[in-house]
Amino acid sequence: MKLLLATSPHVRHAAVLQSDFKPLATVMYSFAPLGLLSLTAIVQERRPDISCALYDINRRVLSGALKLDNQFYRAAAEDICADQPDVIGFMTECDSYHHVLQIAMAIKEHAPKSKIVLGGPHASAVAELTLERYKAIDAIVLGEGELTFIDLLSALECDIQKSVLGALTRGADGDILKGGSRPLIAHLDDLPIPAYDHYQPDPGEEIFLEVGRGCPFKCEFCSTAPFWGRRHRVKSPARILKEIALLRELYGTTRVHFTHDLFTTDRKWVVAVCNALIDSGSPVRWTCSARTDTVDKPLLDLMSRAGCNAIYFGLESGSQRMLHEIRKDIPLQQSLDVLEVCLKAGITPNAGFIAGFPTEDRQSLMETFNAYEKALRLGSRPTHLFGYCPFVDSSMYARLNGLQCSGHFVDLPLGVETDRNNRVIIKSDPDLFGSYYRAILPDLMPGQEGVIDALDEFSPLVEAMLAPTLALADITGGMYEVYRAWLTWIHTRNDAEDAQSYRRGYGTPADFATFVLAELRKQPPVRSAAIAAAEAILVNMRVAEHVSTFESISIASYRSLILPTLESLPDILLGTSFSQGAILESIALDYDVTPALSGHSDLPANPEPTFLAWQIQDDGSIRLLQVDYCIYAVIKALKRGTMTAAELFVFQLDGNEDLMGIAPQKDVSTLIASLSNAAREGLIRVHHD
Repeated sequence: MKLLLATSPHVRHAAVLQSDFKPLATVMYSFAPLGLLSLTAIVQERRPDISCALYDINRRVLSGALKLDNQFYRAAAEDICADQPDVIGFMTECDSYHHVLQIAMAIKEHAPKSKIVLGGPHASAVAELTLERYKAIDAIVLGEGELTFIDLLSALECDIQKSVLGALTRGADGDILKGGSRPLIAHLDDLPIPAYDHYQPDPGEEIFLEVGRGCPFKCEFCSTAPFWGRRHRVKSPARILKEIALLRELYGTTRVHFTHDLFTTDRKWVVAVCNALIDSGSPVRWTCSARTDTVDKPLLDLMSRAGCNAIYFGLESGSQRMLHEIRKDIPLQQSLDVLEVCLKAGITPNAGFIAGFPTEDRQSLMETFNAYEKALRLGSRPTHLFGYCPFVDSSMYARLNGLQCSGHFVDLPLGVETDRNNRVIIKSDPDLFGSYYRAILPDLMPGQEGVIDALDEFSPLVEAMLAPTLALADITGGMYEVYRAWLTWIHTRNDAEDAQSYRRGYGTPADFATFVLAELRKQPPVRSAAIAAAEAILVNMRVAEHVSTFESISIASYRSLILPTLESLPDILLGTSFSQGAILESIALDYDVTPALSGHSDLPANPEPTFLAWQIQDDGSIRLLQVDYCIYAVIKALKRGTMTAAELFVFQLDGNEDLMGIAPQKDVSTLIASLSNAAREGLIRVHHD
């Protein structure tokens, strides 16, 4: 038997906005699919006679093997079936379920005898409905999959239509056979190490490493705790170190994300893991997820010494009423204090907030925006605002009513026709695609529509324009008012351009920067440093639109924008005559706003002339450089055409006006040194006679 295990499509929402919904390969992101790698390992251990391969659909798009167009599903099906697998297994998640189902239907058309199996959180939650409505699906593994999958493969191999413990299967007459629930694996160390050798990471990629499963808490909106039966299980410190050693041997890995719904549930175990890491020399930098009521300064200090450099905390809401209703009764100030303690320990906190719960009102939304702003100012990076997503398996879902799907969401850019069809599919089936539905909350912002629809994509824009946006919040009365003004601005702009309804509340990063800059200029009194920072970031964003940039993505950064970051210039030798290099843009500013370009929230108090240049390199990537006044003047001069060093010196003496109080350079040796720096870095080109 030939088995193929396939990932589901993963789209980087921020990249879709950055590309203005163009079908670029770089809107996808790939990561080590731990569930599939664990299945591969147990198949190799229990059924070595089965040929097992991993198919990463995201990497196929990134490599150019698959195109994002209206033939995507057919092309993906043909690509998946190229080696004629007998069984094809898909991992599933709520936001890509409609894509997986359509790929499955295309596979059945191309290879009718193939067997298609689904697994993962979303398929488990809607298993019976899926089998009823999509005949292309032959079986669904429910919950924890390793042992069930082995039994299911045996049944599929013999073409026996029978029930399988822990799965739903299709009988001979098409009826659905229920195998009942399978007990969870008692000891995770009993599982084989995931087959990491089947995955090839990008250079420097943060690799996912599973250290445990399950969360014992009862947050009303969450679906992951029910998926694991609300049982908290962990791997031993020795097993975790063994997996780290394997990753370092295979890939030279230096960064991992400890995958666990709640890493800090069992303090004694966390201490044991950290001590084991410290004793082994803290071989990797690692990140994890935690609750703010399960950590304190001693534990965070220990985690930092063990290599932890970032923790995701779900703060969820700034409203104590909402926190009580969703059964996450942690005082907001306690959570904010933990973010500060985290930073002092040398660990970057990541924070997440949710708005749009069924009982959300204007007051609770304002409180959440205020808490979001406080987290940003404290130094939480990234800090995200999410619209409430109704997960079918959550405790809250069964009590919901009055949900609606506006069709306003970011999806794979597969062309207008396919995109329209996908939104029709999702709107027509709230049972299967409930995560795309929203509570009806008309009074969250007086006079505004689609408040929650557009919220998911707001925080990446703020993060990329952080210091100017916080300055605008100071002037206008807070981030709630900034968001309200942004909605008015982007709705008006998109309506004027007759944009598709599903993107009415979305704009590119450059759109948001343009909005912030315009608002700052019309809201006295305005700090000039905020305007200077906004101008520089806007140029940076516009430059980034010229290229399709790829970077290794982490669990913290996959929702963030990819923008050029600042570099410095070394010394070099001098040539004879010069022309301008591959410069996309340059700018002179009254203030040193380079920290703002790196995402810092503070703005300079005093003027300091600063000069920036954006350069496109041979591989298509962008460099952002801070240059001296002389190099900036030379770049501007060479826009006229090739000039000799002597001509440039004369230009400096006679033709270049004072700029921002800086007199033209009249020292030949200083000019030559600046030309040398610029030439080595390709900002100007050297031409020898």
